[in-house]
Amino acid sequence: MKAFRLTILTLLFLPMLSPAQENSMTEPQANLLITGASYAKAWPISQVDCLKVINTGVNGAVSTEVRDRFEQDLLAAKPKAVIIWGYINDFSNHPREVADQTGETAFQNVKAMAEAAQQAGITPVLATEITMGLPDSIMDTLVRWINNIRGKQSFQEYISINVMAVNDRVRAYAKQMGFPLLDIEKVMTNEEGNRKVGYYTEDYSHITKTAYQALDAQALPVLQESLIKSFNLCGK
Repeated sequence: MKAFRLTILTLLFLPMLSPAQENSMTEPQANLLITGASYAKAWPISQVDCLKVINTGVNGAVSTEVRDRFEQDLLAAKPKAVIIWGYINDFSNHPREVADQTGETAFQNVKAMAEAAQQAGITPVLATEITMGLPDSIMDTLVRWINNIRGKQSFQEYISINVMAVNDRVRAYAKQMGFPLLDIEKVMTNEEGNRKVGYYTEDYSHITKTAYQALDAQALPVLQESLIKSFNLCGK
């Protein structure tokens, strides 16, 4: 009898849960997957509204490697949406002589991943790639000027020009298909087509904290508008 009274008292004094709290206990967590290479991996974003971010970026990956593991990533994360970001390594890992083919492969990989996500009922979000940083000392600028006259491109210029060419195709494809687009190039690139000063580390490649903050300021409203409002992924 004593044990019965204790049980009744315990039930009476348990805190009442709000409907939202009850739903959060019964509904599975909705996920937003980010896939790509080191830029994607290092993006310190953990939540977009109700969507928990799962990041499967791999340092040094080329787009074919991202595509090869894409379906496995989707199966593991079970996301409602996926951000596909990253093909700059394609150009640094292949000879300049095959740049056109490298760009074609990069675009086809992005396209194939977006279509695979769509067919699985997952909203694909496409992202343009960022350009390289350039040394900006007076001597470096002079050397670049002389090389341009001689018809020579620096490594950074070669990467940036080819990345921007693929970016143009990704933008057109996203518009054609009605997919959300994060135009990361526009956030981090200056009028000359190079990454903005302060947005690259000493190796002229990796992204600074300031650059990621600028990315958040641009990307989060886009994701909120497209995924939450337009595609209603959080039931709002």
